[in-house]
Amino acid sequence: MGDDIRALHGHITQATIILNQALQSLQNRINTVQQVKALTPPTVTGLAVQGKQGCFYITWNRIAHVDGYVIVQANDSQMSQVIGRFPVPDGDSCVYSLAVGNAAVTSFFQVYAYQGPKYSDPSAIVSATTSTYGAGEAAPQQPGIAPRQPKIAPVRSGPNL
Repeated sequence: MGDDIRALHGHITQATIILNQALQSLQNRINTVQQVKALTPPTVTGLAVQGKQGCFYITWNRIAHVDGYVIVQANDSQMSQVIGRFPVPDGDSCVYSLAVGNAAVTSFFQVYAYQGPKYSDPSAIVSATTSTYGAGEAAPQQPGIAPRQPKIAPVRSGPNL
């Protein structure tokens, strides 16, 4: 009886390994299908940026069936001196607040929508200047320029792909 139990245990262990490999292979195929079928989202519209005391208040129109958005901040109106990228997962609200301290800072912004590995065209460029309270501070030191595209989102499964 002991030998039968050991043999059964060996068969169950082997079957479990085979099933796990099959499930992993199936997941890899599903991920490939989702990447291929992901649609390029439409361009973000309604981008508005308000410079408030110590922060930028950014809003835009929500797009149905996207995984999220990437806000790109630059020092120039051509968006060639990118100083920040801010990924925002999709939600019911398309609002982002970017703190800059008590300094008058002028920045330019664009927003991309993404679905899986596909990105929309950039929104129109919008600029704003923050305001200060009292004498203000020196502007914060700008980080290094990173002129790459904001393609950083992973593929997500779900009914909208």
